[in-house]
Amino acid sequence: METSSIILLLVSASISFAVGRVIVHFRNVKRKRQALARQAQEKRDRPVEPEARNKAKRKRQLQEIDKANRKNSQ
Repeated sequence: METSSIILLLVSASISFAVGRVIVHFRNVKRKRQALARQAQEKRDRPVEPEARNKAKRKRQLQEIDKANRKNSQ
């Protein structure tokens, strides 16, 4: 093979590889974003836990609810 053919082959192969990696990268980013959105939606849609009898646990539950409410209102 001639030198120019080899160079052309290497350039086209590297471009093809780079385009493939870019596509895979953006697909992974999209999947990760969708997974985070799905987790957030599941967390919002989960049923409210019954109030705990343990005073410390009940206090933690109320703090988590307040924290979630403040986060959603922002």
